[in-house]
Amino acid sequence: MVSTRPAEPDVLTAAKERLTAELEHAWRQKRSRGPEPDPVLEDPAILDALMQMTAGTCAYCERSLTAQGSDGAVVTHHRPTWGAVGSHGDVDLTAYWWLTYEWDNLYAACSDCIRSRGSRFPVAGPRAGRGQPLSAEQPLLLDPILDQPDEHLRFQSDGTVTAFTERGLVACDLLALNRDALVKARLAAIGGDGDTTAFASMHRQLGTRPHETAKTRRPPIPEGPDLPSTSGAEPGLPSYNLNDPMGEPDLGHYFQATQWIERVVIRNFRPIRELEIDLARSTSERGPWTVLLGENGCGKSSVLHAIALTMMGGEQRRRLGIDARRYLRDGAHKGLVQVYLSGRTDPLELRWASGDTEFTGPEPVAALLLGYGAVRLLPRTPSTQRDDQVVRVDNLFDPLAPLTDPSAWLGSLDDDTFDDVAGGIHEMLALDHDAELVRGDDRVVLRQGRSRSDIVTLSDGYQSMVVMACDILRATMRLWSSSALAEGIVLVDEIGAHLHPRWRLRIVTAMRNLMPRMQFIVTTHDPLCLRGIVDGEVVVIRRNSEGDVVSLTDLPPVTGMRIDQLLTSEHFGLGSTDDPEITELWESYYRLMALKSLGEEQRERLDRVRRRLDELEQFGSTERERLLLTSAADYIARRREGGDAAAPTSAEMTAKMADLWRKYLPGGA
Repeated sequence: MVSTRPAEPDVLTAAKERLTAELEHAWRQKRSRGPEPDPVLEDPAILDALMQMTAGTCAYCERSLTAQGSDGAVVTHHRPTWGAVGSHGDVDLTAYWWLTYEWDNLYAACSDCIRSRGSRFPVAGPRAGRGQPLSAEQPLLLDPILDQPDEHLRFQSDGTVTAFTERGLVACDLLALNRDALVKARLAAIGGDGDTTAFASMHRQLGTRPHETAKTRRPPIPEGPDLPSTSGAEPGLPSYNLNDPMGEPDLGHYFQATQWIERVVIRNFRPIRELEIDLARSTSERGPWTVLLGENGCGKSSVLHAIALTMMGGEQRRRLGIDARRYLRDGAHKGLVQVYLSGRTDPLELRWASGDTEFTGPEPVAALLLGYGAVRLLPRTPSTQRDDQVVRVDNLFDPLAPLTDPSAWLGSLDDDTFDDVAGGIHEMLALDHDAELVRGDDRVVLRQGRSRSDIVTLSDGYQSMVVMACDILRATMRLWSSSALAEGIVLVDEIGAHLHPRWRLRIVTAMRNLMPRMQFIVTTHDPLCLRGIVDGEVVVIRRNSEGDVVSLTDLPPVTGMRIDQLLTSEHFGLGSTDDPEITELWESYYRLMALKSLGEEQRERLDRVRRRLDELEQFGSTERERLLLTSAADYIARRREGGDAAAPTSAEMTAKMADLWRKYLPGGA
């Protein structure tokens, strides 16, 4: 809990009245989306004051934060300033805009809590309107200043949190207080490892802080059962209506808490023997993206299929004619896929064994899941998917599975919704200012100057972009009043397929702007598709010398990299963008260096490769360069063989190379 709020910074006081008046004018324009707050909220004085208030911790989860970097604090609004979402998915688009610049509504929080919560702010009873006292409202989300977290939450010795009040339950669900990284951080703090200022409420309740005394320790929490978390159901328990033949889940839980995929564990699934991917590393405050990079045949598409098969439920697997025998790795006896969703301590599990034609797994969860293969064209036949299905992945498994007809769907929208969607598609296609989507004569056309083109006559690239965007929007807007609020998980194989380079540069940013609360997990071979991706959102999947699939996540940020730098970085691994010989030599060097033992022929081959690389000055031209570059090459070889677990982190390797520079080379200090 935060004790007291410091005085409002002068920079906010001076601008608040003017900015609120400008905001009121913007809202009078009947906006479908809330305007972006003024940059004044990014002033360092505001963040510094809020960080001082919380002793350098997140106001909600109480983990330690830094002023900047991947663990940095972000200024956030306690009451959302647009699109407040209630417990049952009800949305008030204009709620609390007048609190945008109010000091009492601002906190410093981590990007994980901000991203998990979105604009959810459930209340018991009516919301407070402008000019009404907030004290008359009954918010269900705990306020870091007004409420004591340990009066609603029960901290466990294993690092997890349970709730014994309704408001505590809301906090657990909305803020994903049992997310994997946070549970591990609490457990480390209980063991005395880490910053002693973090997790103050937990330490007070458990008495685990070293200097905790009987006077500062909180009184025992009330006896009684914990409330079951809506996002933490036991694995494998079906959350569906038994009277529904399709096994559709109860969407009540869907609106109560964000459900994104945080981690995937795969064993014996097609080419994958054993693979674990952390999908919760994004530093974005918006919906997380994960881009899977890798050569053909390394298992990128298999990761998407494993996720979809686990989450879709048995009825849909049978409808699609899925045969489990096709997915078991050659020579394996049984397979396993585990999908960890945000806020859940237990995974969804898919199991099968040799000879099984069907999988054993959970029924569909309360989450919107959409899946698309590399071919996404206009429908030629009616879809067999029901409009109300929340798991829609047919196209991921069947390239001929029909998607949404853009003309029919766009033509059915009201004017305001059409303008909102058309604007998003305009940005995604990077159209000229004079180009627009227009409706008329029961069809939608693309007008560019004097030219008018029906969607069915557009190129495959145009069709691929428009069809996928409309299919996603149609599914989300059936549940949400605005695409900016919609939540769900989207799987896309080869997101850049059929696209002009200009569109590949734009697609991630455009999709993020159009659907900022959606989680995307996509595959690509194209460095252009990494534009718009932030730190922590790229995973490289590759095969090692034994043919096993491994993953690399300790990668440099892609922001600011030139395309040629991306191609020669760890992301794509080309030895050179100019000379194929250099690329082939490096591939041979890495492959041979990764072997645990070398035969005589392999040693001779390695010597020849090393000499040729040296002739081409790939190891540098001075003693210092040779030592450093050889060490770096050995490190890369180990990472390529075993993934992240087989080599030091990039930070550790940098420190080791700096140590080499200082200790062993003349003038290196």
